[in-house]
Amino acid sequence: MRLTYTRHAQRRMQQRSVTKSDVEHALGNFIERKCTPEPSIRYRGPGLNGGILKVWVVPDQGPMSDKIIKSVAWEGVSDV
Repeated sequence: MRLTYTRHAQRRMQQRSVTKSDVEHALGNFIERKCTPEPSIRYRGPGLNGGILKVWVVPDQGPMSDKIIKSVAWEGVSDV
């Protein structure tokens, strides 16, 4: 699967200390895949640090298809 990151996603990754490896790990080991109203698909899966990472992508063809990453956030961690 090939990943492409929007500028927004890149900014959020920097702001929230999320690496591309975290995103890849979360998507490769996701525990939930859910359609959202935006429209987006939100994946939840473990980052490399063991925390749960939420990854929003442009609607895709399934878990193994190429993805355009829209945004990311650690679950339970608020932006300050």
